[in-house]
Amino acid sequence: MIPQTVLRSHGQVESQPTETYGFGDVILRIGNGGAGATGLISALAHDYLSTRSGNVAITWVCNHSRNTQLALLNGYIDLALTYERGSEQLAVSEGWARSAGCVFHDHFCLVGPIADPLCLRTCSTPSSALLRLAQAKHLFHSRADFSATMFKERDLWQTVGLRPWEECTNEWYKTSLMTPAEALIEADRGGAYALTDRSTLLRQTMLGTISRTTVICEPQNADDVLMNSCHALYATQAPLRTQMEVAKFLRYLLSERGQNIVAKFGEHDVGLPFFARVDEGYARSSLIGGKPQNRRWSVVSML
Repeated sequence: MIPQTVLRSHGQVESQPTETYGFGDVILRIGNGGAGATGLISALAHDYLSTRSGNVAITWVCNHSRNTQLALLNGYIDLALTYERGSEQLAVSEGWARSAGCVFHDHFCLVGPIADPLCLRTCSTPSSALLRLAQAKHLFHSRADFSATMFKERDLWQTVGLRPWEECTNEWYKTSLMTPAEALIEADRGGAYALTDRSTLLRQTMLGTISRTTVICEPQNADDVLMNSCHALYATQAPLRTQMEVAKFLRYLLSERGQNIVAKFGEHDVGLPFFARVDEGYARSSLIGGKPQNRRWSVVSML
């Protein structure tokens, strides 16, 4: 019997693998959204499988954070890698999940046109930047998909007493149900400001799909409001064999070998790492004021 939860799905909870790594019996099903789309789950899975004997496989099931938790609850996955502390704590308090804590760091970025026509980089906080944007009624693209990005963005707006998604007359505030990559590409084309995550921004830079976007705000410390750290959850009632496989993979992921995969991922292709390892706290290489150039992130001097 599936345990009860107050968590509610937003859109369909995907149960089938998005990608499969390796060959043979599936020993682990990993649920995640953004990191899987950048290729990090693939890199970790392939490296981990190289340490295992025999023909075995790992799958990635793509959902946003809350639906990833519900995929864990429903037995569609064995390990959930998610980004929302509140709903993770709720799952643990309800008794059907345990947390293994942080496994790597991503972070949110407020992005916009390279020219930054509103001079938002001079604002002291992300929320004050959004307030200036709203006052100017400049185009802003938002993902209304109940993802961790959407909830973070709405928290930032509400900090300055605004809820633009509730006002249908706001032509400057454009919502969509696009994927993270699609939303960023659309904002880049339209000269809009938006909230995205570091890994998506660098992935699309690498793919050459964006060229007009710069970073306005990003975290300056590990406690910054724009942090988007990934934590691991696993089911309390999983079969013993599954629990053992989850434990083995988590040991690998948190080992020096696994964390080095995280720390170096994307650096060769785009010039900067997509993510930060647990003990780093946050990605120290700044993206502020930079831009995509020749499929790499070029840091522009602010002098």
